[in-house]
This record gives sequence, structure tokens and C-alpha cells, in this order.
Amino acid sequence: MSKRLRTPLLLLGMLTSLCACAESTLPPATGKSSYPEQVDLEGQPYKLENAEQACVLRKPDLSVLPLNLPSPCHFSVGKDGQAHVEIFQNVPIVMVLHVAPVAENELECRSQYKAIRLIEGQLEPSVLAQSASCLRGVGDQKGYTAMFDW
Repeated sequence: MSKRLRTPLLLLGMLTSLCACAESTLPPATGKSSYPEQVDLEGQPYKLENAEQACVLRKPDLSVLPLNLPSPCHFSVGKDGQAHVEIFQNVPIVMVLHVAPVAENELECRSQYKAIRLIEGQLEPSVLAQSASCLRGVGDQKGYTAMFDW
């Protein structure tokens, strides 16, 4: 590729990245989040809650699953504005995220997240993953499945 064409493409890529960051929104640090905090898996409700500044998942039997994520947290958001449930090999999987701005700069974030699958009637959280970006939206199927042994 010629240098003459490479420079405009590089600038276009940088501008696209800046626009994507500028459009990113973060859940409010306080108050009610506009992001989904409840999801139905196999017909049962599961809800994210704050327990001593940590995020936990409240199960239908009212017990909690600690997630080792700071609060606030939320589920990944589908196109319908609801929590996204990814199905892989007939197993439902959700993604729980904690997204925080870096030093009052809402264009730069640090994110922590975990996939949680409901397999054979049992919840199984993945390992904790981290990202130096403002994660939002659904992402791709690999993000939901790669952190588990299948």
C-alpha cells in the first residue's frame, strides 16, 4: 500500500476510534442504572445487586453468587436494550461488566467482566477478564464462550 493512501486510512481509523469512544456511555456511579440488572435464564429471574461495594448475582432461590467484581455492574446490552443472553451448545451465557472511567475522563475506561453460564442447572462464572476500554453492547460469541472449557 502506498504511503499516500496509508496516511488517510490511518487518520480515518483514528477518527472512527475517537467517535466510538465519544459515543460510549457509562453506567451512573450512583443511583439507578439504565443498564440491565436482571435477566431470565431458562425461565428463572437472576438479578445483579450491590453487596458491600461488590457485585453479586441473586439467584431465584434468593441465594447469591459472588462475582468478585466491584459495584456497580450490569449485564451486556442487546439490541433490544435488555440483557443479552448468548446461547452456545444449548447453554445460556450472560456477560456481567463493571465499567469505570479513568480519572474523571469518561472517554477512557477500565472494564472488568465475567461470563456466567447456566449449565446442567448450575451457574458457573468464568475467570475475571479485564479491558482498557469502555465495553458496551453485545460483543462477539467468543467473549462469552472462550473463558470456559467445553
